[in-house]
This record gives sequence, C-alpha cells and structure tokens, in this order.
Amino acid sequence: MVRRVVSRDGTRIAVAEAGDPAAPTVVCVHGYPDDRSVWDGVVARLEPRFHVVTYDVRGAGESDRPSRRAAYALDRLATELAAVLDEVSPDRPAHLVAHDWGSIQSWHAVTGDRLRGRIASFTSISGPSLDHVGHWVRARLRRPSGWGPALRQLVHSAYIVFFQIPLVPELSWRSGVGRWVLRRLSGSAAGRPAVADAVHGLELYRANVGVRLSRPRPRPAEVPVQVLAPLGDPYVTPALQTDVARWAPRLWVRRLPGGHWIPRERPDVIARCAAELVEFADLAPESRSLRRARSAGFEGYSVLVTGASRFAGAVSAAFAAAGAEVRRDGTEVPDVAVDSQGSAAEYARRMADRGEGGCLVLHDPAEAARLRKKFPGLGVVLAGDGSPDRAAQRVLRAVARNRHAGV
Repeated sequence: MVRRVVSRDGTRIAVAEAGDPAAPTVVCVHGYPDDRSVWDGVVARLEPRFHVVTYDVRGAGESDRPSRRAAYALDRLATELAAVLDEVSPDRPAHLVAHDWGSIQSWHAVTGDRLRGRIASFTSISGPSLDHVGHWVRARLRRPSGWGPALRQLVHSAYIVFFQIPLVPELSWRSGVGRWVLRRLSGSAAGRPAVADAVHGLELYRANVGVRLSRPRPRPAEVPVQVLAPLGDPYVTPALQTDVARWAPRLWVRRLPGGHWIPRERPDVIARCAAELVEFADLAPESRSLRRARSAGFEGYSVLVTGASRFAGAVSAAFAAAGAEVRRDGTEVPDVAVDSQGSAAEYARRMADRGEGGCLVLHDPAEAARLRKKFPGLGVVLAGDGSPDRAAQRVLRAVARNRHAGV
C-alpha cells in the first residue's frame, strides 16, 4: 500500500513500506531518472529482517512534481526526507541506503543539522556529496598527480554540462534520444524511465550543482558510512566516491564489480552489504566483510593457498604477516585464491557469484588470460619467477593494487 506524506512546503510524497514495522527501519532513496521501483529487488531481500521504506522523490513516480526550480534544492530534499522519517520511524533512528541523486541528497541530510540523531547509518551508492566533490576537485588540481583523476571524472560528468542547457535536454527525453543514449551507456539495467520523471528531475542538477561546486562547504558525517563503488560506473569514478575519509571518520569502502545501476543488476549484493552495516550499527559484531571494507591492509581478508610448494609457504607467511586469515581448504568463498592445483576456475566462479570482487594468483599465463576474459570483475595476478620469498612479496603488492582498482 502507498500512502502520502506531506513535506513542509506542501509537496506530497508517495511512500511504500514492507516488512515488520517493529524491526529496524531501512529507508531506500532512489536517484535520477528512477522512481522507487529501482529498489524492488533489494526490498525483496531485506524485508524478511527489516522494516523497509521506499519513496518517490519529488518530481518522480507518484509524488508531486513542483514546477519551481527552488523546490528541488538539497535543503528541500532533506526536509522531504525528514517528513518521511517522521512518518515511518518517529521514535528511533533509521538507516539510509541511497543511490545516485538519492545518495547525493542523503549525504546532504547526513552531514547537516536538520536530521542530527535521526539517522543510524548510511550506505551510499554512486552518488557523492556535491560539497565533497567541490573540495575533491580543488585538492586534485593543486598538484599535477591529481590532474589525471580530475580529468577522468570530468569526462564522466560531461552529461551534467549538457543538462544545464535550457530546453534541449527536455527535448532529448521527449524525443526518445535521451532514453536511447542511456541504454547505450548503461544497458538494460537503466530501465525505461518515465519521460515526466526525467524532465522534472533535470531541476535537481540545475538547482544544486553550480552553487555547491562553486562554493563547497565542509560537511563531515558523524554516522557510520559505507560507500559501495561500482567499478564499471560510466558516470561516477570510484576515486570520487571513495576518497571521503576526511569527511567520514567511520567509513567502510567496497569496490564492487558492476555498473551504475547495480541495485538492479545485483540486488542480492546491495542487500547483503547494506544489511551488514545496519546490523553492525545496531550493535551486532562487525562481520569479516566489514572488517575487510574498513581496513587499509589485509585485515578481514580470507586467503586460500593450495599446494605445498616453497612458494605456497612463502605467500602464506606473507599474507599472514599482513593481517589476512590464511587457510588451505574450506567452503568459504575466499577473497584471494593462490592456486597451483588447477582449481582457479571454480574459485573464480564462486567469487563472481558472491559479487564483491576477489583476486586470483596463478602460475600459468594462458590460464590467467582465459580467466581475466571470463571473469572481468576479478583481479588476476601472475606469481612470476625468482625466489619464493621475492615472488610472494611481489604477489602481495600486486593484490594490494588490485584491491584499489579504479582509484
């Protein structure tokens, strides 16, 4: 059942709920040009354990579509979120899971005063704070080594400049060109957005991007923050999403194989990652996956090493010294598989099914090339020649670089 919640400025917001209202509340906020249906797969996996709330942001779905640009400013969106929280979780803090512009507006809410104490945790997907972006760009442009990441993000963000042009973006959506371009860039996972949602949602960009990027403010987050950064996102680079430790001292980062619309592509992965942070914020023990996402080293990593060679012993010792849990067998999906027994394809399949990446360390270049092609979301490292200890150290450094792929 869908009910209407009225924001402070009179905008009516369509809100849907699933699961047990007595369970912890998880509010999912969609982006542009979606509506709340982008979360359907995630909701189906979360509702057995949580009270899950989705709503159509103003301008989209069944909610009102204000005509004035000022109605789409981030402060108004934060007020809208506050109205939803007052309705669905008035007596205790709720957990936020947000994507794209839903994440941008949630960052604004999480780092502001209006909802202080009302949010228990925040999982962000493919949507940085605009103020953080402004600071990030300035910091990159101050030194030549940062020009490359800044330029890459500029190329990814070219569509934002197009959206600032009067009338032409509206015409592109109404003529069907906008939807065609969207599917070319993102495939079927982008869905088929409603023309009215796409047209009205343009005001999100026009009301906020220029003012926030030109005059960014410091906006720290006090709540636990998890960033899920798809490595194949054509709009937001992983570097821009994940370089937020300055603003989020309690931070977990996962770089995931997938594209911008990963909530549709892998709702199982998004639901699992979000649930782990929700449970931890509600005082459950920190999972191994969260320890892995928090650690700058190899804490929380599960490394499987096969064989009994000198190299196997050396690489086991190297990973153990770096803080990883090293094992020789077991049913758990490893984060790193160092294989010399021809089982790499099976480990790769299990890592791909899990959907959180992983790394294979192999001796055979032909097998490495084959598995790279078959499982593009996984890292593949060649063990190389030389003494076992030196080879093990090279592997350790290479796996560490793979951990930060895209950054």
